[in-house]
Amino acid sequence: MNPFLKSNLRFALTGMPGLDAAGFKKRIQSVKWPINLKPRVCEVTVNSACNSRCLFCYGDPASFDSGVEPKLEEIFRALYAGRKQGCWIAAIIGGEPTLRPDIDKIAGFARKIGYPCIKLCSNGGRLSDLKYARRMAESGFNMFDIALHGHNALIHDKLLGVSGSFDNAMNAIKNMKRLRLEVGTNQVINALNYGHFRRFFEFAWQELGINYYNIIYLHYRGCVVHNIEALKIKISATAPFIKKGLEVLRNSGMPALSRILVNFPPCLFPEYLNILADWESEAEAGDPLMSPDGSIINMAVMKNKQSIKAMACARCILDKRCRGLDREYMSLFGDLELKPLVKTPESFAVKTIFKEKKGDRLLFKGD
Repeated sequence: MNPFLKSNLRFALTGMPGLDAAGFKKRIQSVKWPINLKPRVCEVTVNSACNSRCLFCYGDPASFDSGVEPKLEEIFRALYAGRKQGCWIAAIIGGEPTLRPDIDKIAGFARKIGYPCIKLCSNGGRLSDLKYARRMAESGFNMFDIALHGHNALIHDKLLGVSGSFDNAMNAIKNMKRLRLEVGTNQVINALNYGHFRRFFEFAWQELGINYYNIIYLHYRGCVVHNIEALKIKISATAPFIKKGLEVLRNSGMPALSRILVNFPPCLFPEYLNILADWESEAEAGDPLMSPDGSIINMAVMKNKQSIKAMACARCILDKRCRGLDREYMSLFGDLELKPLVKTPESFAVKTIFKEKKGDRLLFKGD
């Protein structure tokens, strides 16, 4: 039984009177938290070890077999700090977090201190086993982000560097659906998959029924440095394909339940500003992140240090709010593709229903 189903459906229908009630109700059966809240995330890196060999990973390749990981007490401290700051999503990331034998204790603590959404981000390998998936659900996880970097094994397995990864991800998603748990997915956009984004989104949205997405433009650091010729692609070159894929969501008549696009600049996606994440420079709006060494940092502060602006940015209406682009990206491609916005977007291609915090300067709702 989902105690949030009725209130979530009521909220959605109030904000979007023409919404297909039956269709939306079916999609949110496993969403066991309020959908009206803007996502506030406490992201905790619980290890560096990983059993994938992703070509696009921004981590150092030497860290994959590393035993470096924070102590449980450090993880608990980070989760508690995030909760005090107003975070309501606990995102447990790695490495591959399921390689920690005490991962269930982390979920249990997050549940104990009141996180409504406790998310496990995984490649799906261990979660492809139904017994293990059930154990993770019973420990407190109620949201599972399964990495899906292509709509088929040919693309996904090549990018993850391990044969069978796609099948594992599919089995993990099937297990979550069987256990009536909410599934999200992450995809890192690069030269090997951007051209298939429409097909990926059709597959994920229509066939797998996934509601939550992190579509991330790759960072040119870590493993990417060793695979840069195969992976590099300008953001402007990916934009038409990303927008074509998001038409699937728009045409469905359903709203986005969270921000979707990560590490994309607003000047290239103004009509999607309401679903852009990770672009604002305001430190006060930054969520906490704990790294493998146990240190806790402000995500916005970290991103600001990693970013740089073009001269043209000074002419953009969003200049004071925007952090710019990754320094590595600007060194590689320059800034000629950036086009300053002369006015703040007032309508958006995809609708959202979550509320911004009081005092925000933009209403992220859509037409």
